[in-house]
Amino acid sequence: MRIKNQNGERKQEASDTNMDIVRPMEPISNPEVFDSSDYVFQVKWDGVRMLSYIEGNEVRLINKKLNPRTVQYPELQQLPEFLAGHKAILDGEIIVLKDGKPSFPSVMKRDQCSSGKTISCLTHYVPINYMVFDILFLNKSNLTAIPWQERAALLIEAVDFSSPLLYLVENFSQGKNLFEAVKNNDMEGIVAKRKNSLYIQGKHHRDWLKIKYRRSLCCVIGGYTLRSSRVNSLLLGIYQDENLLYLGRAGSGLSEADKDLLTTRLGEMNSSVSPFSINTGVPPAIFTRPLLTVRVEYAEWTENMHLRSPVIKGFTATKPEECTL
Repeated sequence: MRIKNQNGERKQEASDTNMDIVRPMEPISNPEVFDSSDYVFQVKWDGVRMLSYIEGNEVRLINKKLNPRTVQYPELQQLPEFLAGHKAILDGEIIVLKDGKPSFPSVMKRDQCSSGKTISCLTHYVPINYMVFDILFLNKSNLTAIPWQERAALLIEAVDFSSPLLYLVENFSQGKNLFEAVKNNDMEGIVAKRKNSLYIQGKHHRDWLKIKYRRSLCCVIGGYTLRSSRVNSLLLGIYQDENLLYLGRAGSGLSEADKDLLTTRLGEMNSSVSPFSINTGVPPAIFTRPLLTVRVEYAEWTENMHLRSPVIKGFTATKPEECTL
């Protein structure tokens, strides 16, 4: 495929090849937000990373772990209608919006479903959007060896984003301002991409950086673990309908005084029955009646619907039934 360089001259940058399975390029964590003219900045959408392999009228979907997800998202079989070509690999995230914001728990309803009848129902009640941010292959050309800014231009040419199903992820020039906007909207974070970066599979690079905003959630205490007869971690849950879902356990953020108080208070609430609707993944612990709530700060959701790096920020007066997804 012929690509223009910065002087407008034509050069051979991408080699002709078959569409092999690509391991997604993943951003590396960066502790601080920054501005730089060498980078563009994008919203990090709270969704499921998905590469779409389009060939003729067939679309295959492969997730970050290289597992097939074609069945889960049948509406993306429309992608060939919006592609200027016969073959392509697009990279992006599938999201579900709830109250105008991306909801990871909602998109996991779609991602973890395998029943054809249920999937058909969910396409109507839990609609998705495909947030596209890269193109890795077009017609006969592998684009991974050309700079990001050239791939970005080809993406706009190759895909018709008039469909409400598709969304071209927007690029911003100032990381700090974008991060503030993300914080104000309680979203996941941002990604900084070096403009001249090639598409390097995996995390063996420093060209894509993710800066995450730690969000907070009100959780129900459903149990605890002990160390030397004192509480040292809490089992956290949240209600979905009438079911208390297990979100993981946390000990970080508890002061010594908190542990002393909880050892006495939770001991009065012990239960022989787990309050969690599903006990898969729940560690050995002492269960309690779900009466107390805490505010928890966390980095992100994991794919098994647990909180990553949770830190307890304090107790709340919120009623347990008000701690909902």
